[in-house]
Amino acid sequence: MKLNPSNTAIVKRLLLSRNSRPLQSILKKIEPADLATLMGQFNEREVRLLIEALLVIDKATEAILELPDSRIKSILKVLPTNRLLEIIASSSDEDAAFLTLQLDNAMQQDILLNFQENRRNRILQFMNFPEDSAGRIMQSQIFSMPVDLTAKEGLDLLRSKAQEESIYYIYCVNKDSKLVGVLSLRALATAPPETPLRKLVKKEIVTVKPDNTAEEVAQIVSHYDFIAIPVVDDRNNLLGVITIDDVLDIIQEQATANIYAQAGLQEDDRVYSSVAFKIKNRTPWMFVNLVLAVVASSVVSLFENTMHELIILASLKNIVAGMGGNTAIQSLTVVTRGLATGDFKFTTHTKTVVREILVGMTLGILTGLSAGLLTYFWKGDFMVSIVIFIAMILNSIIASSAGAMVPIILNRFNLDPATGSGVIVTMITDIFSFFSFLGLATLGLKYFT
Repeated sequence: MKLNPSNTAIVKRLLLSRNSRPLQSILKKIEPADLATLMGQFNEREVRLLIEALLVIDKATEAILELPDSRIKSILKVLPTNRLLEIIASSSDEDAAFLTLQLDNAMQQDILLNFQENRRNRILQFMNFPEDSAGRIMQSQIFSMPVDLTAKEGLDLLRSKAQEESIYYIYCVNKDSKLVGVLSLRALATAPPETPLRKLVKKEIVTVKPDNTAEEVAQIVSHYDFIAIPVVDDRNNLLGVITIDDVLDIIQEQATANIYAQAGLQEDDRVYSSVAFKIKNRTPWMFVNLVLAVVASSVVSLFENTMHELIILASLKNIVAGMGGNTAIQSLTVVTRGLATGDFKFTTHTKTVVREILVGMTLGILTGLSAGLLTYFWKGDFMVSIVIFIAMILNSIIASSAGAMVPIILNRFNLDPATGSGVIVTMITDIFSFFSFLGLATLGLKYFT
């Protein structure tokens, strides 16, 4: 059932009247993603009632997991402990670990004590994997096949499990649950019935470890065009699988993080975040920008006498800064994306920096010549035209150099290029643009007038 204002109003009315059977009938037809949307539209009391109804039809966990992390935390915080325990108990081990991690430390301990030791240890194993690692995002419920079976036995097992599990690849394991290889459905279906699977499996298989970062996993899956990749431990035990939909989530999160980082925002700052949260997290960034603006302005103040003699400079100085900033952002974007997606497997850092400098210099010559001619015909001042021409060439070279080198240097020091590059590159470009333009104008006044 597609969510619309009409059935949203019906669900809300049925929630308040506690008319459970019609309510459950409607909720069963609504997709988990749309149920999550309902939670975003309801107040706190209505959300609690909705979750209680979803628990009855075993859709509560699915719906909650469709919410953004910050919303999950706020919803779990207002639920009674018994409902919270019911949700986590009905979840898979990896989802139970994720939901438990959204709680404060004291509540985590209280929740975990309610599980038997085996289940508690499995949940803790997921919780102990590093944040944003393969271990945190893998699915532990994975279809695998004993390598000692025959092709006929394998097909029978596949038929019996196909309705219960999502099968992406057929992974074969030995009696110790160690991954032996991967089997294609074509090979399984076309092999003679008595053929041992051991003769059909492909043993050279790409795997990841649970402590690999999510970014590394996304790069591997993208590089090989997999729809799933197995996760194994140091002894090659098959722990789980990461599927293409998980990778798409990773890529989306990375894109969001990069966009937010360049704007000086935290990922939790969303349209539904509170005003207090937004002010708290944006204020430090605004003061950083204020300090950098003061630094750039102090450079301009060094040339006040020059600007006083040539008032035309006041109306033109932003052209150099603006063009240089655009050149820097272009180089910065290309290099930062290359670092994020693994493009540097196909080239070197040095070649990339040289290419960007050549591009920046060429763009500086073209735009500088155009700006110089425009200035001459507009203002009729030949010296200023020459100054803006040379300044734009120099500034484009510096801007492209900074845009290409800063993210590479930050990456070398294991710092996130997306987070700091924009600030540093903007500062370098602004300061040099004002210094080059006004400095050249000062020299022109001194020696050519």
